[in-house]
Amino acid sequence: METNLEDNLNQILDDIIHQLTKGNTIERLKKNIKYLELHQFKEWKSKYGYQFHVYSNDHLIDNKPHFHILKKSENIDCRFFFNGQIYDCKGMNKPEKKVLDALNYLLEDQSTLDSLKLLWNNKNPRYNI
Repeated sequence: METNLEDNLNQILDDIIHQLTKGNTIERLKKNIKYLELHQFKEWKSKYGYQFHVYSNDHLIDNKPHFHILKKSENIDCRFFFNGQIYDCKGMNKPEKKVLDALNYLLEDQSTLDSLKLLWNNKNPRYNI
């Protein structure tokens, strides 16, 4: 179940990044205006390589839960609070602005926050939120 939630979050983030890459804007997405491509159905595979991670046996930072956004190909590993505020990044690289915009837009959705809380609580029972 946890893998399904992470995969679902990864897919949604990937789709929002794709929308922004194709010239769509967050404002247009909020109005439910989307760029569409027609192609044959195939299994989803990440186009942009960003992944959500909630680690088991993690800890609270400033009494708040967090998640990681990883992109291994560019050595990106950043920790974010559930409100989208970046806490820190390991290494020299940070996500691009459009990725940060996509992430903030995604975190406006209550179902995303609910999924993150469920992942956090399942993986970190000592620090339930």
